[in-house]
Amino acid sequence: MRDNIWFTYKARINAHHRLEWLEKNSQFILVWYAILSAVLSIISIRFPKVLGGNTDIIASILSVALLGISLVVSNLDFRGRAISMRRNYLALQRLYANTSDSVPLTPAQLDKYHELLDEVENHLDIDDKAARVGQTGLRSRFPTDDEKQSVKRWKAKRFIFTYSFYLLPLLMLWINYDC
Repeated sequence: MRDNIWFTYKARINAHHRLEWLEKNSQFILVWYAILSAVLSIISIRFPKVLGGNTDIIASILSVALLGISLVVSNLDFRGRAISMRRNYLALQRLYANTSDSVPLTPAQLDKYHELLDEVENHLDIDDKAARVGQTGLRSRFPTDDEKQSVKRWKAKRFIFTYSFYLLPLLMLWINYDC
């Protein structure tokens, strides 16, 4: 049971990092799109057809989409969830430190563990896999080759997906630019 506490604690650390990463990048992307929307609005005053005949429609769609996406991102509350996950993994770490391999967990410690599990949302499977793949010196639950590949694919997808959002407006500008 002590291993369960340790693995949960490590997975929740990864969940905390994942949520912080989502918070940071979602905010940067929203600011990036807001800046581009403002720049497009200013430029379209002087050059109303900078993106072709539909510049005004594209600018309007961008503004409405930006509003909708910012509402969705704020409701996902990545920052609040990351803070809760951090508090939870620190409490799990304290619980783990107060246990030992040689002595079975007391009923109070088991109750505390279950309370901590209920305190926040559960981490994702990928958080557990990434924690085990990134950890050296495991005594149990060694990551399989499939899990290692799954973590690599997840990290690659996350990178590609996120940076595509950064580059998408520039690509759209390049495609639609009307000299």
